[in-house]
Amino acid sequence: MAEEMVSAEGWISDESSFYGDEDEQDYLRDLCEDFNPKSFWRVQHKNLNIVAFSARSQLKSELLNPRQAGPDAWQLGESVHDFIERLPPLTTSTSTCPWIWANNPHRDKNSPSPRVGDFTERGMELLKQSLQTRRDILEEGSKGPKATVTERLNQESKLLKQRIAALAEETYVLTGKWMLFPNLMDVTRIWKQVVAGVIDNRLGCGSKVATDNGEDARLICVYTQNFQDANDVARVLYELETMGLVNADRAIYYKPDAYTYLDLKRGTAAKYGLQASMYNSRSMMAASKLSKLSSMPQKKKSTLNKFF
Repeated sequence: MAEEMVSAEGWISDESSFYGDEDEQDYLRDLCEDFNPKSFWRVQHKNLNIVAFSARSQLKSELLNPRQAGPDAWQLGESVHDFIERLPPLTTSTSTCPWIWANNPHRDKNSPSPRVGDFTERGMELLKQSLQTRRDILEEGSKGPKATVTERLNQESKLLKQRIAALAEETYVLTGKWMLFPNLMDVTRIWKQVVAGVIDNRLGCGSKVATDNGEDARLICVYTQNFQDANDVARVLYELETMGLVNADRAIYYKPDAYTYLDLKRGTAAKYGLQASMYNSRSMMAASKLSKLSSMPQKKKSTLNKFF
């Protein structure tokens, strides 16, 4: 092995002339001594390659994964393939983790933390009060017109929904999710598509898939940041449709986390006059199509009328 020598200037040289001969080394030292970073950047600040590299470096440093270092979640720098290999949804047991997570690293880092405990405690009180109001309406209207009772019950349901939404906004419990139920044959393929969409910032703020609990179907949740932002909820739905994960034959449903914390599901929501979900894909897509038709110029409308 060639002997290494350190010069007084701190340069390492060896008999193999790894850094070139003495003339080459002297030339390189002169370049370093004459280099002025300020002059360089005055000339190069408009160089497209330099700008692009700087932007990529800045973007990388701004990425944030709230579940970084979590063994049940995708990690920054981990490819989708490696993530699926490490935590395969088909065979990962619930004893390892109940859910496998993938969060969007491009989302707002300054969002307030949800006060779940506060929301749940006060939300349960809202449900209790509403249930008593419904009993009072039924009792007071027992001898009156049935239509009036129905109208009052419907109004109370509407008001309860508004109260829950206002409390959710106050306590920042605003996330919600589109729910997919793929069979075991498709769960890996669909989860892989969802993860890629989430970490590439095409879907919402995060996603999760249920692990193996012995059932024939798995739940995949695709989250959005705010269930009250119907435009963003619809945007994620249409992205799922573009990815081939939603079709007209089978509706999927969107449920706010607020409803989950209040245990509003199919068997419990009805007694409050509520539905367990807030949106469904068929209704949202139909409403969007009607909106597009109504915004078309009159001439185009009349052309369409020839066919309908």
